[in-house]
Amino acid sequence: MALKALDIYEDIMLNHPVEAQGASISMYRMTLEAWRRGIEVRFMTVYVKNRIKIRHKLSYGGREYRFQLSLGDKVAKEARQIGKSKELTKQHLAAAGVSVPEGKVISVQNNDFEEALEYAESIGYPVIVKPAHASLAIGVRTNLMDRGSLSAALEHVHGELGYTEIIVERHAEGFDTRAYVIEDEMIAAFKRIPAHIEGDGEHSIGQLIELKNQRRKLNPHLSNSRIKMDDTLTDYIGRHGYTLDSVPEKGEKINLTDSTFASNAADTVDITDNVTEDYKMTAVNAVKSIPGMNMGGVDIIRDAENDVNKVLEINCRPDLGGHMFPIYGESRDVAKKIVDYYFPETASMDTGINEYFTFDFDGIFRFLKKGIVKEVILPPLPKSKVENVHLELNGNINYYRNVLLNSAAGHRLGGNIRMLGKNRAKMVVAGTTKHLTSFLQELIKIAPKLNVTVTAQNEWDSLLMYKFEMPEQTASIPLNRLRRENMEMREEIEALKKELAAVRNGSPL
Repeated sequence: MALKALDIYEDIMLNHPVEAQGASISMYRMTLEAWRRGIEVRFMTVYVKNRIKIRHKLSYGGREYRFQLSLGDKVAKEARQIGKSKELTKQHLAAAGVSVPEGKVISVQNNDFEEALEYAESIGYPVIVKPAHASLAIGVRTNLMDRGSLSAALEHVHGELGYTEIIVERHAEGFDTRAYVIEDEMIAAFKRIPAHIEGDGEHSIGQLIELKNQRRKLNPHLSNSRIKMDDTLTDYIGRHGYTLDSVPEKGEKINLTDSTFASNAADTVDITDNVTEDYKMTAVNAVKSIPGMNMGGVDIIRDAENDVNKVLEINCRPDLGGHMFPIYGESRDVAKKIVDYYFPETASMDTGINEYFTFDFDGIFRFLKKGIVKEVILPPLPKSKVENVHLELNGNINYYRNVLLNSAAGHRLGGNIRMLGKNRAKMVVAGTTKHLTSFLQELIKIAPKLNVTVTAQNEWDSLLMYKFEMPEQTASIPLNRLRRENMEMREEIEALKKELAAVRNGSPL
């Protein structure tokens, strides 16, 4: 049996479901990990403000837990309620001796900003403002340097967004970071850095942005947050003496914004192995300060020069994508750690060949979102020995399309057919020895005019869907186009690998 180690770029990113982008990464990666261990996985719908939302349940050994993305039942309701309020969170942090930026909640009515302006004067600029009860960085304005910029920010948060409870807070200097904590351990950490490009002496800033966006498109965590070449960006680089047509020198770094928000295409850099023990303890103590929290994401401003860590917020339902798919640095499988925590008896389980199987998350997601079904239970992977066979098919493959699909599905096999030409294809099928043998015997009968050759057995070199996949119109895609697209994709992957190698030994915070 030949087992090829799965590559984070070629295997995992390229095969990531379309619907498992952004916040849905957490749900997909957790359910995939659980399913591969033999834990029962259920997806179900709930209605929230007249919208269909998808939740999942994991069941094993007589225990069942319900999840909302990365948030599970072990996080107490009290902790969730506290986490929704930035002010309550800050009170608990301060009471536990965790360092937080100076600030307070101010009630604003009828565009009367005087109290907020006076408070900012008392604590000193720069300051930030943010709604007291909001998430996803909605309404957050940072590094406000004077009364004028603060007034404009308050007008946006109150006048345009309609918030009346607003936090005015002293701006904390340092790196913008996120740590993930489970009980007494910091599991992973990354920092956010402003969107930027690095010159190569050949391409313009605009072209380098396009190239970087192509690479971001491959990353499930960042595919929906591309760098926008809008007036805000051109104004910013203009103030620093550049235009989109400027050609930076090789190695020259050009920042495109000061923002470290994901919505502004910030880059994520894994720092798990580079943080100090004090940073780790700050993250752990922050989570412990909230009764019943147990686990969560902690936003920390890290001032390395003065060795100071200030906690901004705690999120009991954090997006795991920044840890699992950073632009720079090592991927941290936080989803696996969460499943370990809920089902510790499965933590050391050898999933073996199951690591090469995925399920149809896109199909399940779309059926649930349309309201066609209320619940989906994933079929378990086989408990007996699983094998695979690689076949080469020659002949009128489109003619036999339906019988091939029906036979593979009927034999409970996973796999796919990939066209190599108009009448030539590679077929990989996987399943139990019994079902695989029966399928191969039936194949000769149901497709008598296909020339079938076994090219390999038990070679596990890529991910396989636990259903059978076949292109809709196998003859309609020109081979040259497929080859060109494949070459372009591999060039982008190689560029990503080079970037990863260049920063793997980065400086500590």
